[in-house]
Amino acid sequence: MSQSRPFRRHRLRGGSNAVEFALCMPIWVALVAAIMEFAWVYFQASSLNAATNLGCRAGSLIDPGENDANLEELATVATDTMKNVLLENSLNNDDCSTCVVTVSTVGDPPERTLVCEASRQVHPLIGLFVDTKTMTATQVARLEWQRAAAP
Repeated sequence: MSQSRPFRRHRLRGGSNAVEFALCMPIWVALVAAIMEFAWVYFQASSLNAATNLGCRAGSLIDPGENDANLEELATVATDTMKNVLLENSLNNDDCSTCVVTVSTVGDPPERTLVCEASRQVHPLIGLFVDTKTMTATQVARLEWQRAAAP
């Protein structure tokens, strides 16, 4: 019978763990940096979509009035709401100076809709994987109040 050795002596690896770590660490750092960079871009796109959605919804609830007397107020409410949401969702202390917000109405009652568009420049966090981009979001909402113009 041969005797089994319960405690075999392990081979010494001679620092190969440190070499493997040194070779793999840049890959892991690049992977984490890319994940953070693209998550930042997706967050900015999502906040831009949310701003146009909320602004267009707020504007569509305003009564345009007889003979479209309140269309200016409707556009102001939509524009202000979009700008406020963009400022609230700005994590990099951006004053939204690069934000461009437009509001317009399309069609005639009973098919009148409000078209809201917002765009802004998005600057990357790190800048290794993504350049500065201009993102645009568009939202279309049907006006709640549909009045035909007086004859």
